[in-house]
Amino acid sequence: MSIYSRVFNKVRQEGFIKLLQGGVTYLYDLYYDYKFGLDTYSWVSKDKLEVEDSINEHAVKYQATRALSLIRLFKKLKIPDDKVFIDIGSGKGRVLLIAAEFGIKEVRGIEFSPVLCKIAENNISIYKENTKSKTVFEVINADAGEHVFSDDSFVYFMYNPFDEFILKKVLQHISESLVRNRRKILIIYAYPVNRKLIETLMPIQNTKSYKIWGGEFVVYEI
Repeated sequence: MSIYSRVFNKVRQEGFIKLLQGGVTYLYDLYYDYKFGLDTYSWVSKDKLEVEDSINEHAVKYQATRALSLIRLFKKLKIPDDKVFIDIGSGKGRVLLIAAEFGIKEVRGIEFSPVLCKIAENNISIYKENTKSKTVFEVINADAGEHVFSDDSFVYFMYNPFDEFILKKVLQHISESLVRNRRKILIIYAYPVNRKLIETLMPIQNTKSYKIWGGEFVVYEI
């Protein structure tokens, strides 16, 4: 099949606007990495993550959050810069870096793959050298389902990094943190496949949904 036929079929299936959005966000992803000299875009399959099979069976392949969509979302949310931001399933660190661009004082990534953690740490080192960012970064190589969250976190971000089995454990740990330190938090869930589980288990006060440049996000205030 020729490239023209593939493009025609893509337009017919998804519509021209969606195809255009996909092209723009793809180019911006490449530009974002090029601007800082990073490696955050390229996908990594499950078999390359180098984790135990018992954990890997609940994971999904690494796929970066769209940079343009996330930047536009952060502009809308206006997250206070004196808060702690957690990315659960942080991959190569793109979300942490974009959070740092908005001046958030401390960002932490929880990632079970040592391969992705190493890439993220290298990306962070390059970013800090190029930008002189004052944000405090931490990448934690851990199974998110077993990780005990600190009680100072304000934003929990997830880009559908695992299945319901792990998500349920993560929500339990977040709930335990709220018992230890009662506070307002935000859960930002990108590509919200398992949103019903969050809406069933968590004491949500407010929910907002966003579709921005092909990215889909649900933001829960708890």
